[in-house]
Amino acid sequence: MSMAIHIGYHKTATTWLQKRVFTPQMGFVTLLDHGEVDRLIIKPHDLYFDPKPAQDALKIQQQVKPSNTCAIVSSETLSGHPFYGGQQSAAIAHRLRDIAPDARILITVRSQETMLPSVYMQYLQRGGTLSHQAFFAGSGGYGYPGFEPSHFCYDRLISLYQSLFNTVHVMTYEHLAAAPDQALSQLSAVLGHSIPALDKTEGERVSASLPQAVAPLLRRINHARKSTLNPSPAIALSREPGWMYRALAAGAELAHPLLTARLVDAYVKAHFNGMFTDSNQRLNQVTGEQLDLSTYP
Repeated sequence: MSMAIHIGYHKTATTWLQKRVFTPQMGFVTLLDHGEVDRLIIKPHDLYFDPKPAQDALKIQQQVKPSNTCAIVSSETLSGHPFYGGQQSAAIAHRLRDIAPDARILITVRSQETMLPSVYMQYLQRGGTLSHQAFFAGSGGYGYPGFEPSHFCYDRLISLYQSLFNTVHVMTYEHLAAAPDQALSQLSAVLGHSIPALDKTEGERVSASLPQAVAPLLRRINHARKSTLNPSPAIALSREPGWMYRALAAGAELAHPLLTARLVDAYVKAHFNGMFTDSNQRLNQVTGEQLDLSTYP
């Protein structure tokens, strides 16, 4: 079953790719939405996983695919959930091989020094209440997954996909941000599908994170907001994202030039100093030294 599968990682311009690039206007047909990916691929228990339902769904959706288009499955959840250490990432890789062994795999990565703060801000936007110190400390209980820095040692997951699939293409968030047309031209060659040049609006950011300076306020708002990460708050004033989040987002945008404090950046740089160096060196090797990793620790 020939198609492309984009697994993320989270916070690597995945939403931008899904909304601006993997669209009919750019010659793509998206197969399986996030809900179907979760139901057919991620959620089934290891003892009961069967690739056939996903294969059947893909086959049905491919039958109505217009000619001269590229079929793609794109969901960052396929790389494992960053709030819980990406515990399923290897199992998902094997499931994808069982479902579509001929697929071309696309993996997007990002410098850990900017990735980790962005993941924490996403955690807050999903209703989390932990401080960044507590979030990055991971789970304190046996058998309960939490944040794991090893999830962001990209070389391991990429090497696994290289062992399972014939074509694995890696792009960096930084390349997509600095030279999107060049990055997409390289992707075109890998997919054998011509991707049109982006117009000005297609190059704009989608779903940008809130400034780190509002993190303490957002944490406190989340204590009174029912969400996936806090389903039973003591006082439930709003369901996510709710009017409080929209108001905060609008206010943060207006005051953005004044909100310069980047405490999460400073913490990540100090606390994880040197932790990803060896992994990034191996990443350079497994990708054939084709990536610009100059901003990677």
